[in-house]
Amino acid sequence: MKIEALISAEVERLSKKFNKDYLELKDVMEITGLGRDKVREIFNSKDFPLSSYGHKKTVTIMAFVIWQMKNNTNGGIYE
Repeated sequence: MKIEALISAEVERLSKKFNKDYLELKDVMEITGLGRDKVREIFNSKDFPLSSYGHKKTVTIMAFVIWQMKNNTNGGIYE
């Protein structure tokens, strides 16, 4: 299966599960199984595709899936 198909399938799955096109801190905690402090560390990392709207920090599902795949194949930040 091509990487584009994997990304597309995962984006669709997460969009349906969370019923939105973006993820918040609590959503990323649920997906990764990590605690609040570790996810905050990830959100504040230089390479994480974070969007900020005032005090609200989010990441689009597409950007998160691509980031997650990149980090998991290269020995990522949350091992």
